[in-house]
Amino acid sequence: MNTFDRRRLVVACVFTLVALPALWALGRDTAASSGSPNVGAAGVDVPGAAADTAPSTTEYLPEAPLFVGGDDQQANPGVVNVAVPPAPGANEARAKASFHRFAGLGAAVCTTLLAPEGEVLTVTNLDNGQSTTCTNTLGMQLPAGSDMVMNTAVYILIADLAEAPVPVRINW
Repeated sequence: MNTFDRRRLVVACVFTLVALPALWALGRDTAASSGSPNVGAAGVDVPGAAADTAPSTTEYLPEAPLFVGGDDQQANPGVVNVAVPPAPGANEARAKASFHRFAGLGAAVCTTLLAPEGEVLTVTNLDNGQSTTCTNTLGMQLPAGSDMVMNTAVYILIADLAEAPVPVRINW
């Protein structure tokens, strides 16, 4: 910014700081001389003696509540049916499944102590209903918090890796 622009800016700021309060002070009027519209200009009739009398007060009585879209009788709530899955059968178990990359055992393998070794297991994710199959190898130790460990390639068919462990139903 050059010298002339700085001077112009300073003059404009000083003028604004002096002019605005002066306009505000000179422009103030009283309520009677302000020239603003009164109640009569808004279309409200004001009786001539209203200024001399005290205002009347009435007690507030609320209206009855209004219910939209219904009648006056309240309906009692019915019985709420909750869907509860049946208990696991003889060849079925519920578990928490996690994943691990099994090296050299094949792609469709899993490990759980809830099913016999060598059985082909059908594993269904209870959160989304996706299912897959794997062979129980009992080839790995189970981590804490999981009842079943699936090969990563099998696990991603029923759940995202970030969701582990997921609740599953195991059938054989």
